[in-house]
Amino acid sequence: MLAEILPIIAAMEHKEYAFRPRPSLAGPERCSRQMVFHGMGVPRSPLPGRAVLVFDDSSWHEELTADWLRKTAYKFHSQQMPIQCRAPMGKGLIDGIITDIEGVDRLFEHKAVSHFSFGRLWEGPLPMDYLTQVAIYLSGLQQINPEIEEGILLVKNKNTAQYVEYRCRYEWDTLGVVEIVNSQGEHKEVNGVIPGIYQQAIDKFDDVLDHIGRKALPKRPYEQTDWHCEYCGWFGECWKNYQEEFDDLSVEAVLEDGVNGMCVRYKELGEIIKGLDDEKEILRKALMDEMKEADARKARAGEFIITRSLQTSKRIDKELIPPDILSKAEIESSFEKLTVRKGK
Repeated sequence: MLAEILPIIAAMEHKEYAFRPRPSLAGPERCSRQMVFHGMGVPRSPLPGRAVLVFDDSSWHEELTADWLRKTAYKFHSQQMPIQCRAPMGKGLIDGIITDIEGVDRLFEHKAVSHFSFGRLWEGPLPMDYLTQVAIYLSGLQQINPEIEEGILLVKNKNTAQYVEYRCRYEWDTLGVVEIVNSQGEHKEVNGVIPGIYQQAIDKFDDVLDHIGRKALPKRPYEQTDWHCEYCGWFGECWKNYQEEFDDLSVEAVLEDGVNGMCVRYKELGEIIKGLDDEKEILRKALMDEMKEADARKARAGEFIITRSLQTSKRIDKELIPPDILSKAEIESSFEKLTVRKGK
């Protein structure tokens, strides 16, 4: 009974906040169109109770990490200290400051993410939304204490308690990511430099506020099937009239001359891939025939080992499902298909 009631209570207790430009929304990956919907007061789909619980977990993970930090030689202080941000942002709240044994202060910013998101951090691109927030906070801190030059972005895997740490340096609206360290003690020098990171955030908010004032929507930055859209509370509102929008798109546009070369290469690659797929299928059939002729499901051919495996798949027989139930279970989504052909 508790497993059932807790998500319900979480959904009932959740309160939506009014839109305002804030550091946590400033990154380039955050959907501007989503923010415009929010700013115009368009109702979002109710947040499921389980999602509320997941978000609440993140704040408690921050407290757990802070508790462990206090057991180290670092001094952890200034939790939730307000920082003045540049317009149109107001104040932000930092997670804290850490002071090492030599007395050097660094900004501390903590994030707790799912196992899926965490897996992309070490080998994937830099988490620009988080790093933008770090840059904004470092800029604000330097107005109070110019000697604070560095920040630590610490990201925790909520499933495994592993960490990835980004050591950053901020100066003159440029954020430098010095190195990345993980819980296994591996260090990766990045020397990544992100110029104009704060100004890009300001420009983004100015554009969002301009669209809100004009009651106009910016272009969608993501495809309908992207996970950003899948988890967005304004998904239905955003895509509900897309067929009409698509039908109104121009059919007489002329692109730059350089695009012609892209089309030529696109067609060439299509022919190459088709030829390779056809050749691969011929070889697959020939190899399968050899295995059948030898009455084998595993055989050696020189340096290679060939294996036949029996696999099964399941499908749903829609004829056995009542139409009213089937219609409720079906999810319709659209995707855009690209075709390149020579014109007349």
